[in-house]
Amino acid sequence: MFVVLKIINPEKGFLKRRKQKKALDNAVLRSCPTERGLPFYILEVLDGKRGINWKLAADKCGRYSSRIIAPRSLPLPDHARLKRFIPISMNSVLVFNTALKIIEKSKLVPDEICITLTDRNAVHPRDVCKILPYASTVRVVTNHPERYAAACSEAFEEHGASLIIRNAYEPISKPDIVICCDGAVTASMKNAAIFTSKRKNGGKLVFSGSGVCLAPKHAEIISPETDPVDFAGALTELCGSREYKNAVFSQIEATCRKCEDSPPEKCLECCCLGRINT
Repeated sequence: MFVVLKIINPEKGFLKRRKQKKALDNAVLRSCPTERGLPFYILEVLDGKRGINWKLAADKCGRYSSRIIAPRSLPLPDHARLKRFIPISMNSVLVFNTALKIIEKSKLVPDEICITLTDRNAVHPRDVCKILPYASTVRVVTNHPERYAAACSEAFEEHGASLIIRNAYEPISKPDIVICCDGAVTASMKNAAIFTSKRKNGGKLVFSGSGVCLAPKHAEIISPETDPVDFAGALTELCGSREYKNAVFSQIEATCRKCEDSPPEKCLECCCLGRINT
């Protein structure tokens, strides 16, 4: 459970502003349901002449004051006990889902492809077997191999395949697609096609994603300045809602300029077929 701060600008006209201030000062948390998860709350706060009354906002948020979703550009004062919630695993989920979607759309021959999942915090043991149909070799780089034990059994018993578990990335001779869910892009990945949430170089081709498309009912709640990934992450991690479990990035940038007018799956094909040299 968490609180979305909805910043309200003052009305024009003295009487309207006075009435508005009184109404917002008396406003309480408004509960919003989620699909098969805990609810979240909305609190409207007035950004008046003297700024926001942070103490009043913190008092209203109560035990949820450490779980605030607000625009990143809006600084939250320490003295008011309010703390911004930053999702831990949502970017990882979006990287995985986006990579899987693009790989599915590509026309690559699985026998010729390796896919490496870098997941040092072991966020994706339940998802890794979704990769198996698209590569002859599937590797997982993780600091918690024990959490992948069940996935290894599933891969062998249900798909007749083996997951290769490693504690560090190693280059491979065949085309390698790295789904970098932990953001740990390394120099040794220089010949790979990499999916990540951070804009960086490091591979032969790097896809960096950002943003997520919210459902209309959620988009109208948060302000345009609020990062939709923050909201989707809070809904997933704090409320246990599954509404964004299959979400993908809404924007994708690729380091290749040769294919900049082509869809990502075509650019990925070019890279794995050796048509990108840098």
